[in-house]
Amino acid sequence: MHAECQADANQPPLNSSCQSAPGWLVFVRMIEHRKRFFSTALMAVALGLGLASGGLHSQSPEPAAAPDTQADQTPVVYRVEISGAITPSAMENLSQAIETAEQANAAALLVVMDTPGGLVSSMDNMIREILSSRVPVITYVGPPGAACGSAGVYLMYASHIAAMAPATNIGSATPVQIGGGSPAPQGPSGPGGPQNEPGQQPQQTPAPAGDRIPETAGADDTLNMKRKLLNHSRAQMRTLAEYHGRNKDFAVRSITHAENITASEALNRGAINLVAETEAELLRRIDGQSVRMSDGRRVLDLKDARVETIEADFRRRILNFLANPNVAMIFMMLGIAGIFAEIYHPGAIFPGAIGAIFLVLGLYAMQSLSVDYTGLALIGLGIAFFILEFNVMSYGLLSIGGTLCMTLGALMMFRSGGAFVGASLALFIFSTLITGGLMGGIVYMAAKSHRKPVVSGQEQMLDSIGVTESEVTPNSGRIYIHSEIWQARTRGESIPENQRVRVVGINGLVLLVEGVSPA
Repeated sequence: MHAECQADANQPPLNSSCQSAPGWLVFVRMIEHRKRFFSTALMAVALGLGLASGGLHSQSPEPAAAPDTQADQTPVVYRVEISGAITPSAMENLSQAIETAEQANAAALLVVMDTPGGLVSSMDNMIREILSSRVPVITYVGPPGAACGSAGVYLMYASHIAAMAPATNIGSATPVQIGGGSPAPQGPSGPGGPQNEPGQQPQQTPAPAGDRIPETAGADDTLNMKRKLLNHSRAQMRTLAEYHGRNKDFAVRSITHAENITASEALNRGAINLVAETEAELLRRIDGQSVRMSDGRRVLDLKDARVETIEADFRRRILNFLANPNVAMIFMMLGIAGIFAEIYHPGAIFPGAIGAIFLVLGLYAMQSLSVDYTGLALIGLGIAFFILEFNVMSYGLLSIGGTLCMTLGALMMFRSGGAFVGASLALFIFSTLITGGLMGGIVYMAAKSHRKPVVSGQEQMLDSIGVTESEVTPNSGRIYIHSEIWQARTRGESIPENQRVRVVGINGLVLLVEGVSPA
């Protein structure tokens, strides 16, 4: 019997073959059975939370399941829009879109672009992402009326397929410094001599025709830096054009002469692959074309492809807003003004706290801080605010500022795309709810404490009930109150001994009382 029960140890304890087993053995089996049950349940809950976190992590469509039907074998093309300036936020959008397309083994990624240009650092990272992508990247300048300027030209040349809609334009890729050039001083010949164009540096020697920057290095470091930047940009554009077999002359002239051409001109000059009225027409026309990938050439299979758009989530829209150059300038001004206000008026708290937050956000918006380090700085600032709350009378302002910093910091660090630090959306929501709940509890307890009557000092005597120890007249008397005997006076008629009275005022160490009618 014992051997038979031992063989059935993995069965539920009510197995008929073990009914006659000892009680302790049945008890042990029940524990083991329930242990396995709860372990399985915990694993299922953990898996569910992981899937929920992944679902909340991005609003991008999830990779399709294994193809069991003919419909599942239809090629899928993911679509993402990049509009406005090329910023770290746009870089992250493209990076996540490529990652999503690679995980889903998509046929291609369609990038619909409308941009005036942007930051070189973000553009360089996006070029690397496109060139190393395991799925073909199709960049389409559209809809009609859109433009592809400056940094967008580099992205077009880096893409595996470059296309444009009618009534669009491309070009003007000359690199410039943020804020523009410094005012040009007068030329060497004085006011009457040749004048420089706005933003141009003075020329000590005649420049070659069509190029105002000398070919050889000189003593002017500003010109030397411009020359380095232009030479790097031209070489980068030429190598991208050679990589995909596109027109190099226009690519270089878009840098040296800020040349800008229409979609039809770009097609005739070999700067793009085709001009398509719609995205559907684009996918239909490039089906079967061969493109150069990092691992060799690949033929596009886009027949009857299903297009799924990757929508920008709340976090991306917030980062896009913060990366706006106009917002950056406003944040920097408010940040500096708040810091100076706190310096000139110490203890105001609010200007300093808000100024510090705006200063960090302004540094991020001006790309002096990456999104990872900005989130880390905001969380550190929030912790500092919480610590100062215990030592500075801020009436909750520091706590509010700390909560705001923690929320913004967690929002930035969630799915930041960097290798330095990252957090999941589930953790972000959890930390925000916990922080908000704690701060809400603190505010509630403070408000509740503020509404309580005074329990110490003379103020707590008002409206208190006592008993007269002697007759209380407008000139003299004593009452017994709060286990103490106080001198008392009335404002009108006298009150006999052993009568209940109420304190209606305080004059030094003398209480002003009035009689209380019997209940």
